[in-house]
Amino acid sequence: MVMSGGYQAQSSHTLMRVGLGSIVLLLVLAFGAATALIEFKTGVRAYATGESLWSKGRQAAVYHLNRYTETDDPAHLNQAREGLVTPLAYRKARQAMTASPMKAQRAAEMFREGGSHADDIPRLINVYRYMGYSSLFHSPLQIWRDADPHILRLEEILTLLSEDEIDSAEYPNLRDEVDRINQELVAMESDFSSSLGRIDRTLNGLLLLTVATVLALAGVLVTMLFVSAARRMARTEDELRTTLEHAAVGMARLSLSGIIRSANQRFAQTLGYPQDSLEGMQLDQLLLLNEGETALDMPSLRHRVLRHGTWTLTRDEPWTREDGTPLWLEFTFSAVRDHRGRIADYIVVVDDISHHRSQVEKLSYEASHDSLTGAINRREFLNRLAICLENTGYERSRHALCFVDLDYFKEINDTHGHQAGDDCLIQLCRIIRAQLREGDILARLGGDEFALIFTYCPVDVAERLAEELRQRIADHIFSSGSITFRLSASIGVTEIRSHHGDPESVMEAADRACYGAKEHGRNHVYVVSLDDPDTEKAPGGS
Repeated sequence: MVMSGGYQAQSSHTLMRVGLGSIVLLLVLAFGAATALIEFKTGVRAYATGESLWSKGRQAAVYHLNRYTETDDPAHLNQAREGLVTPLAYRKARQAMTASPMKAQRAAEMFREGGSHADDIPRLINVYRYMGYSSLFHSPLQIWRDADPHILRLEEILTLLSEDEIDSAEYPNLRDEVDRINQELVAMESDFSSSLGRIDRTLNGLLLLTVATVLALAGVLVTMLFVSAARRMARTEDELRTTLEHAAVGMARLSLSGIIRSANQRFAQTLGYPQDSLEGMQLDQLLLLNEGETALDMPSLRHRVLRHGTWTLTRDEPWTREDGTPLWLEFTFSAVRDHRGRIADYIVVVDDISHHRSQVEKLSYEASHDSLTGAINRREFLNRLAICLENTGYERSRHALCFVDLDYFKEINDTHGHQAGDDCLIQLCRIIRAQLREGDILARLGGDEFALIFTYCPVDVAERLAEELRQRIADHIFSSGSITFRLSASIGVTEIRSHHGDPESVMEAADRACYGAKEHGRNHVYVVSLDDPDTEKAPGGS
């Protein structure tokens, strides 16, 4: 039975509307899912930042409790009490979130008291609200709860010392208990960070799976539309030409040898050629790579189309138009068959996917970089550090890791607000980047903590570079609006060599070095050697 032309046109338009509507729906759903996943990833990073603040508070409390038992200086009790503010406030925030119904306002107040950034607080609450009871988030929450007795014991010890309830003869035993608690909390912090890392990787996988699934479904829908159109166009040459001219995408008809028989205006516009000049040209000559090799093999094309019905060619590099514009193009080939079912011609559809590629690259960038400073984030930095460790094995090379921590940065936030703090961090990154050599790596680990890898750099050279950086920071006048202020930085340096084990060991050494710089009065460079733990020095500072 032969359908009338009007019925065929109506059927074609209906199919096109349904197909395009499905694609739009897929894109909307993909956008919503991707946005939600990115928001959850940002929330997970907020928990990582909170863990860093929690850890700093724990370190301060332990340090000053021990110092009090050595000096009986009441100032250490006050500083220990300040250190416990964040862990205790975060505990109250968690209790508010677990209440039924959730006490979101109370949780927000406690997160704010604990030092969380105002922008992070809604994400911290929302992540708990929507993921807190999922198996994905069970492990970090359990670790958080398990840390409560240790923090409460530190608070109890602080209270007993403040009220002179403990005899000084018990101080050695008390220090041993505090050190034991500290070791257990350090292990819990490490497990908590690892759990967040696993969650982040899972969300990355879900994000990639969502994008890939939508692209695959959209590709299937588009291919089905074009294959259906190609079959209808095979009925008559006039119908084919009419369809080509009015198609919403770039389309052309190819001979079996790859000669363009006809092309519509959109196809010509995409490739940047006049429409009338395309007829008679070899498509494979238009698709020449930079090395002069063609991206299209006609015998291979015939085999693929016979086997799969359609074949999609996506170039591995941008194609340059006549006017010099680089484009990422995707070509979809399908067969036009004669009345005996043999391939008579090909229909090729060209799609400019430059915007899609830029969006994918943007998502990838956002997943691996800090949004404020543009430096890579902690997760990406650990990957780079692992690569450096691996390279040192077979290259027999040396690299150096530096931790940079601004001194008294919290006072800037407290006095001038978070905007001033953000402006300060941006300016700090500019100073650091000016110090970096080609191939060096800069990352923001969280808050005011930054890490640098001086690649192919002995530790003595890294020590000199770190000292120059410390001096530049100390000499720089930071500003935010009309406010100006000076800051200093404590910098820890350690060497990266293949026998130093895993990235965590090197990170721990750099962190210990940074802590040593602060213990020496801040505004210092402090070097820690993993090869000889007893060899530590603070070469510079004021």
